[in-house]
Amino acid sequence: MPKLKSTMLIRPGDTLYIEDLLPAPVFLNGLRGTYERPIVITRRSKVPVELPHDDPAHFANRIAYLRQEAGSYPVIGSEADQAALVLRDCQFVLLRDLHFEDCWPTAVYIDRSQNIGIVDCSFYGGTFAIGANGLETRDILVEGCSWQQTEEGEMWDRIPWEAIHGSYENASREVEPETDQRHYDGDFFRAWDIGGSVTIRGNHIRDAFNGIHFFNSTDALAPGVVSNTLRFNSGRRAATRVLIENNLFERIRDNCVEPEDHAWNWVVRNNSFADCYAPYSLELDRAGWLFIYNNHHWLLDLPGKANDGGRKGGSGFKSGGDQLNEGGIYVFNNSWLFLGRERLFRKGVIGRLRHYNNAIKVRGDSEGRLFGSKWNKPDDLDASPEEFAAAEEKRFTRRWKELRIAMDGDWIWDNNSIEDYRGAGYALGPGTRAEDPGFTEPVEGDPLPFLPPSRRMSEAGAAWRMQLPGYEPTQLAEKDERKRLGEQYEMEIPAGGPVGAGVPKEFLDRIDRRMTFLPDPPFKYCR
Repeated sequence: MPKLKSTMLIRPGDTLYIEDLLPAPVFLNGLRGTYERPIVITRRSKVPVELPHDDPAHFANRIAYLRQEAGSYPVIGSEADQAALVLRDCQFVLLRDLHFEDCWPTAVYIDRSQNIGIVDCSFYGGTFAIGANGLETRDILVEGCSWQQTEEGEMWDRIPWEAIHGSYENASREVEPETDQRHYDGDFFRAWDIGGSVTIRGNHIRDAFNGIHFFNSTDALAPGVVSNTLRFNSGRRAATRVLIENNLFERIRDNCVEPEDHAWNWVVRNNSFADCYAPYSLELDRAGWLFIYNNHHWLLDLPGKANDGGRKGGSGFKSGGDQLNEGGIYVFNNSWLFLGRERLFRKGVIGRLRHYNNAIKVRGDSEGRLFGSKWNKPDDLDASPEEFAAAEEKRFTRRWKELRIAMDGDWIWDNNSIEDYRGAGYALGPGTRAEDPGFTEPVEGDPLPFLPPSRRMSEAGAAWRMQLPGYEPTQLAEKDERKRLGEQYEMEIPAGGPVGAGVPKEFLDRIDRRMTFLPDPPFKYCR
């Protein structure tokens, strides 16, 4: 095939070879495949796609410094459209078996495009492996890919966290243009206000700063609008219908799964998180119907051992300020193994958190701190709101009734009793147990590493109820109609089920079948 001069003659079903498009950057505009016959971009040989930079660190540090001086957070995401391969205004395009190496700042950038697949591709280096932008961007599949941002252990142990993402806000330091390494402040998949319908499946993401990161600033309600007066998802346009499954995250220095501000109808299941600082960052203003289940997590090799750059510990969840979430954040049947004094919920709140039948173990003799370092600090009953808020700065909130938070059926083994937690103000349900889950070390499994559940966990679960996204009656609907339609979108989990991850297939199938809102494949293809 001759060198590509124009996309006008490319037809559905055509195959383009990357060798004919190089050198990067490659800009493809207006490609139009079909569901049955997507346009395929692949390679004939092992040639990598490269977009080198003479000094990516200085380039990124300078941008971060200028943003800081202008009063903004010192990040470089605005430069992500400088990519090795850009797809703009495209439909039904499959990138398959491509290798991207040292593409600064971005390897693949998707803009105003639909039904895009990135399958069996590999990425090494760069700030962003994949960027996606705009409300018109939707129906994306990322499957069977790998991304390694630095050499093994380099970012985990030797590069200071502050040199990548520090600011006055979180580290009392300014950007240092000559020594920082802001070019690593990126993600495997970064999305800005995209419509949604995204599947990220079977990928291996390791030795990187972040994993999957969605920004959604478009769905804030207008002043005076109350969310429960809206019908049929009114006012929810972006970051919706996202499936993250069967991925392996290793040594992720900051966050693995991070929806920012607003997110709707997410499922995170069957993943493994091996020595990651914070698998989930849920700093949400308005969100709902997030389902996190059957995931394995362990943090046994703590980060930051060889530097003074902060963030040397880790946690399960990073959470933010008061959240006006419209649907539940369901966290159930997950397994966690922590070293020493690490914690599941460090501080903050997660509105409408529903936490059931998870297994949490802190290894060793150190006292755990499931809810943050000040979890057992008593409250002054006469404290002012300001004093109460100050007391909660170092712990996960105790305002469970107000924020509609519930936890039950969890096995918590961290050298504290369940009554210790209840006495401190955490209303753990009656099925919660101070019981050793039995797992000690992760083992190699098929297809991913996992924490093997003990036999005792197989029938110890508490009963609970899950509300699914679907019909949402307004406050003005008749009471009987609200009750009937509400029951249609609820699921009862009976007592006697499993605790922790690694659940039986029949249990998992029953849950998966109710996730009927998940994305369809973006096109018909064979891997």
